Order: sequence, then C-alpha cells, then structure tokens
Amino acid sequence: MKKNKIDISGVDSDLISQEKKQSKKSKILNNKKIAISVSINEDLEKIGLSEQHLNDISIEIARYIIANDGTALYGGDLRENGFTYYFSELSNQYKKTNDKNFKFVNYFVFPNTKRLTRDVRIDFHSKQIKIKEISVPKTVSIDEQKEYKPANCIEDRYSFCECFKEMRIQMAKDCSARILVGGKSTNYLGYIPGVIEEALYTLKENKPLFLVGGFGGATEKLINLIKGNVVEELTNDFQYKTEFLREFKNYVNSKCDYTDFDLLKTELSKFDVKKISELNGLSIEENEILFSSKNIHQILYLLMKGLKKL
Repeated sequence: MKKNKIDISGVDSDLISQEKKQSKKSKILNNKKIAISVSINEDLEKIGLSEQHLNDISIEIARYIIANDGTALYGGDLRENGFTYYFSELSNQYKKTNDKNFKFVNYFVFPNTKRLTRDVRIDFHSKQIKIKEISVPKTVSIDEQKEYKPANCIEDRYSFCECFKEMRIQMAKDCSARILVGGKSTNYLGYIPGVIEEALYTLKENKPLFLVGGFGGATEKLINLIKGNVVEELTNDFQYKTEFLREFKNYVNSKCDYTDFDLLKTELSKFDVKKISELNGLSIEENEILFSSKNIHQILYLLMKGLKKL
C-alpha cells in the first residue's frame, strides 16, 4: 500500500490535492472578521519556545487573514513591541492606496483608551487601522483622573474586569470566528485568563473557534479541559492562592458566575471536541492536529481551510 507523502511544509499530500480541487472556488474571506486572541504565556520556555516563536505564528495568522481579504480583530493595549504594534505594522504593509476598507480593527477599553492620544489616532488612521472604543459598562463608574491599582485594590480590579469583559463580549458579537494562541494562565487582570474568557463568549455566540495549542499557555489548558481532563491551572485552588485573590473572589462571586472555576468548567464542558469541529468546519482529526502542531505551515493551512468555509 502506497503511503501518503509529506511535503516540506508538513501538510499531508491528500490535503493539498483536496485544496487544489477547490482552486476554482473563491479563496477570498470577503471581509469576514476574524478575531485573534494571543498573549505571551508561562509555558513557552518549558516547551522549548520563545516569545519570538509566538510573534512569528501570530503575525503569520494575521497576515494570512489580511492577504485573503479578511479583517483581523484584536483587543490589546499599546505596549512597545506588543502584538498591537506588530499587527499595525502588518496592516500598514498590506494597505492598498485606493482601498478605504479597514483590514485591521483594534479594540480598546479603559484603561487602554487613556493612551489613545491624537498622534496614536493619526498613526493608526494612516495605516488603515480602525480604532474601536468600547464604552465603560454601566456596572462601574470610572474616574479618568484616578490612579487605579488592580493588583491590590479589590474595587479597582473589579472595574478592570468589567471593562475587559465588556470588550470581549462585544468582540464575540462582532467577529465571524476566533483563533486562540498561547495566553496567560496567571497574572492577568480579567475575571479569568483572557484568552479563555474570549473563547467562552465566542462559543456562547456559537461562533467558530480555532484552538492552536502547540504554543502552550491558556489555550492548551482549555483544550485539555474540553477533552475532559483535569487541569490544575483551571481550578479555584490554583487560581485563588493569595488572600487578596480570595477576597476578590468573594467580592465578585455574585457579580460574575465564571469567577468560580467549577462553574466555568461546567460551562466550557458543553463544548467538546465534536462541538468545536461542528462550529469551525474542520474534522475532529484536523482539530487534533491544530491542538498540538507547532508547524506554522500546517497550522495556517488548517486555519484557512476552516475559515474559507465561513
């Protein structure tokens, strides 16, 4: 029996032949809005990777979205050499002189909106990047002049959590699909790890979710959780180790269900691998590859295969 050949990109030849058969069909994403959830994480060094590897895969994902006439959505801040910076430079490279459409949309919510100076707005506009500011939710009252300390003030942390939650809910409503890569499991300022919160609201909207798990972090933890495995990092004992965090949990317990990781696990368990596959258009086997692959070519092939079905 003849074995399937694997080309240098790491993609099975059968998958390539299937793609060629569809070559007459449009490969354009037709301005579909694809959200990208990515952040550095604690696992990179453990799995033999660096922040640069995460930059590489994230930039390539954004590039493929933009190059195929999609719109990339990202919710981030303006840290120097952060993902917002890299994505904005990418958008600038791919902008078309006579095309007034925005190929990249960056979502901002308080406190990140405080850094949207006139110069930043002009720079973003010149690169055809749309700034989408999310209003502060009615559940909190923000004082623009106040110095917030979410790391040691419960009320301040609650304000940040509500703002980030509002942004993530809006992005889930706006996007056509979402891609997850990496993500912190600790030292975040939302109710729960950011990429997991973004995944949760995307799934609750019944939108396609693509989980790129080979780069570790909260994405890998989420994959293990939906497979029914026990994930220590996504338990109350692990997440609420300090007295401050335990006090915070008690303070917000009646305000947000998902601060209880037992309830979060119950909610996320509704979306097993079969459900993920139904939503994103890839087979269970293809999703399993996406869950573990570190091969950029293989990952991009599978992402585009799923996204083109939207």
